[in-house]
Amino acid sequence: MIIRAYGCMVGSAIGDAMGMPASFMSPEKIKRIYGRIADFLPPDIEQTAHGKLVEGEITDDTGESLIIAEVLIEAGKFDQALFIEKMRDWAIEKNMLETTVIGPSTRRFFEAIIDGKDFLEAGRLGDTNGGAMRVAPVGIFHHGCLQKAINDAIASGKPSHGSKPGLASTAAIAAAISVAVEGNCTPMDVMAAAIKGADAGEKEGYDIPAPSVAARIRLAVELVDRYRHKPLDEISYILYQYIGASMKSYESIPFALGTFYAANGDYQTGLLATINIGDDADTNGAIAGALCGAYGGSEKIKPTWIEKVRDTNSIDFLTIASRLTNRQA
Repeated sequence: MIIRAYGCMVGSAIGDAMGMPASFMSPEKIKRIYGRIADFLPPDIEQTAHGKLVEGEITDDTGESLIIAEVLIEAGKFDQALFIEKMRDWAIEKNMLETTVIGPSTRRFFEAIIDGKDFLEAGRLGDTNGGAMRVAPVGIFHHGCLQKAINDAIASGKPSHGSKPGLASTAAIAAAISVAVEGNCTPMDVMAAAIKGADAGEKEGYDIPAPSVAARIRLAVELVDRYRHKPLDEISYILYQYIGASMKSYESIPFALGTFYAANGDYQTGLLATINIGDDADTNGAIAGALCGAYGGSEKIKPTWIEKVRDTNSIDFLTIASRLTNRQA
């Protein structure tokens, strides 16, 4: 189990860092600038969102995920007050409101908690993928406990991404990770858990005009099954055409789950098929990397990739994963 938990944590960070140079580019632009991304690369001069980062460096996606992990480890549960405190301190320390890397939902959340305003009110309209990109530690912590994973995912998402699609996407990824880390499952089992989480999140979320995340995950399954005979890169492009790959949660999460499913959980092929589509490539890479890493474990990830992301960012992902899996029953 620790191998799958470690695969989830470090796999997500690798996907984040490897997808970073392609963020908010089209598939065609990625081909023109990079050819095909198959390893860590420094951001090109045309990479405006993350141009100041270096090859192998993580973004805010992994940074926020590590905060969730800290809360779970320190409190032995998801503690919303501790989460808010840590997120506020991190946002101030990193000057996040002065950057261009955070999405609109997270920006409203940071503004509210820094200014002492009602963050739950501000979070009701959050419909982007920030809740889902950071929630993997909840799935690890509640491995094999699907309902607990869903409940804590919803609690973690409400402060910033409290809309129907925001909570649906957050609960979907936590549920999928919970099943994958527990092991002895198929890719379809992981997708079914994601759909269950999305259905639960949609019931809890604030009603806004938006597509259904659960319906789009089901669509991703249908598309992959229909086009199984095609190469994986073609399937990921079909998912992009039908669903999209932007920061909107009803695009990003069904797309990343779809590439995981199309790759049958294989880390390398699933991740590369995800990030070479572009758009919100660092977040989609982080989510697909977490899913594939949880399903296959760290042993299925290139050791050089693990070393690169660990050493570049000086983060002990193995210790974090071990502490998350050693939760009290």
